Amino acid sequence: MKKMENQKSNKGLIYTESKTARDETIDTVEYDFLDKMKAIVYLTDDMVLSLDQVANYYESTKKSVDTIITRNKEEFLDEVIVLRGQELIDFKEKVSLLHDEGDIISAKAPSLTLVTKRALLRVGMIMTNNAMATRIRNYLLNLEEDAKLDRKQWAIQREVGIIERKRMTSAISKYVPNTKHKQFAYPNYTNMLYKAIFGCDAKTLREQRKVKTNDALRDSFTKNELSLVEEGETIITALISLGLTYKQTEEYINKKFTKQIS
Repeated sequence: MKKMENQKSNKGLIYTESKTARDETIDTVEYDFLDKMKAIVYLTDDMVLSLDQVANYYESTKKSVDTIITRNKEEFLDEVIVLRGQELIDFKEKVSLLHDEGDIISAKAPSLTLVTKRALLRVGMIMTNNAMATRIRNYLLNLEEDAKLDRKQWAIQREVGIIERKRMTSAISKYVPNTKHKQFAYPNYTNMLYKAIFGCDAKTLREQRKVKTNDALRDSFTKNELSLVEEGETIITALISLGLTYKQTEEYINKKFTKQIS
């Protein structure tokens, strides 16, 4: 177990070494997990912190935090602001109204460096030899691994759906009587299923999801949606093969799937 934790910690060093990795990850995650790992008392409602608070969060030193920001200043340009003069006076007054603690900001400080919650996360991605920073990087790695697994499972479901779609169209070709209207059977069965699951036909669904083709529409489905469509097309294939009419199939599908997607 300890060996696995060490391997994950070593893998997490990609964040400390690569700005690209940090940028790609920080733009795709929510920051609420930081509060769950350790309580944070933000200075204002827009969730800014002082360097002392950042240092306290990581149980490190203000100097260490300041060094990280200085050495990587291009990454923190939009996430750090230094207040002086009247701006600092006004900010201290604002904070005093929000917090009972009189010493949350030193009254004698000639300047105050503020950072965003995003910067708090970025510091943890860069900081080495720190237990809290390691926890944060491991959490981000877990998110990444979960996302990869989800994408893999989605891709599998999509491929299964393609196979099931072909089975349904083959059943229509083989078992639906040959009439001048048979060509409409393919979109009609599809719309039947979409209406039961999504509450609208394929055209409306494409408009809602801003895609132009049916393949692109399927690509927009979640894994759960793909699974429902696959199940529905499997049932339709079976019912057609058993000789049920379109109306009979529609009644069965509506009972089975209506309101499946909330």
